[in-house]
Amino acid sequence: MYAPELAQELNGHEWLKDLRTGMAIGAIEFNYPSHEQEEWRYSPIDDLELGRFVPAIEKPQAIPEEYTSQSDNFHSILTVDGFLFSHDEPSTYEIFSAADREDPIEFASPIDMLGSMNMAFSPDPILIRVPRDSQVEKPLVINHLCQQSEAASFPLIHIDIEENAKIEIVEIFHHSEVSALVVPETKIVVGNSANVKYQQVQNLGPNVVKLGSLDVSVGQQGNFHGAIAAIGGSYARLKTICSLNGRGASAKISAIYHGDRDQVLDFRTRQSHMARDTYSELLFKGVLDDQSNSIYTGLIHVDNEAPGTNAFQTNRTLKLCDRAWAESVPNLEIENNDVKCSHASTVSPVDEDQRFYLESRGIPTAEAEKLIVDGFLQEVVSSLPVNGINGWIAELFNQKLNTREFNGG
Repeated sequence: MYAPELAQELNGHEWLKDLRTGMAIGAIEFNYPSHEQEEWRYSPIDDLELGRFVPAIEKPQAIPEEYTSQSDNFHSILTVDGFLFSHDEPSTYEIFSAADREDPIEFASPIDMLGSMNMAFSPDPILIRVPRDSQVEKPLVINHLCQQSEAASFPLIHIDIEENAKIEIVEIFHHSEVSALVVPETKIVVGNSANVKYQQVQNLGPNVVKLGSLDVSVGQQGNFHGAIAAIGGSYARLKTICSLNGRGASAKISAIYHGDRDQVLDFRTRQSHMARDTYSELLFKGVLDDQSNSIYTGLIHVDNEAPGTNAFQTNRTLKLCDRAWAESVPNLEIENNDVKCSHASTVSPVDEDQRFYLESRGIPTAEAEKLIVDGFLQEVVSSLPVNGINGWIAELFNQKLNTREFNGG
């Protein structure tokens, strides 16, 4: 998609430059994303003209004026257009950019074109290691900003949480008025008996396209509690793969989303049970208004070597307008009989009986519909894993909800 020579212009030692060039060349060998492919079905990917965005290869000189950092209650990392701009240096974990390392670092081979492009054009692949038996007391907040217009950025985060360690992580894609493409990849390795809480907040501007990937693997007796909050973007996609690789591993993943205008919010999930006695639970709930679309396709895969699996998957979408549209396709792929698995999916308008009940108690129609929406999302909002950031997330959704005119139609 982009000339391999562009990858050579990014900073880094020779091993990284060679790796980037090889990845840029290798990206051509993968199929270009198309809605004819199953994992891109229902998406507008064929109409996006991604080639107009040029990879950001120059580090910004300053932080955008509108950016404000979180409080001192968090550890903080800031990337701007994929470049590592600043970070704290706590004693409880290690953080570095691969671009600063003289010795080669081994990265897993990408599985698609976007993964190859991310590795080829990420200016600062960030690696974070949480040592064995350690506990990071304050949440780690990773802030991503888009600053250059008509640019493509490729944030790359690899987090390794070693055995019996604990950490809370929040990854935020901040609002920006520029027209841009962001192709982030986040990989999280949860070690044996480690405990990880993770939230991703997508609050991009209305002219930003996001093609994101979240890849999580969980070891024996490890626990991953993740959540996604999606508000912004024009077309915003997140592919989530959660692999339960050790006996007794567990994962809970939830999401809330709110689309309006002609937004498309696209979620693809895979829960892979690869070991005995593993557990996963997935709950996605969203609200659609105007001519917005949501896409959800999810797969629970249970390997032949994974008896005792418990896996659950639910996607529910509430339409506030007849013009909104939702696709919801849950799937099961089970290779072992000793399992408990279920999936559920609903797409529905605001319940007329609920609205009538509230109106009959003297509550105006607009307020009644807001209460119904709040109640619909509350199941996820109340269980978001990182408490220190949840008030801000709730306020983002309230602000978006308050911009519409509720009129019962």
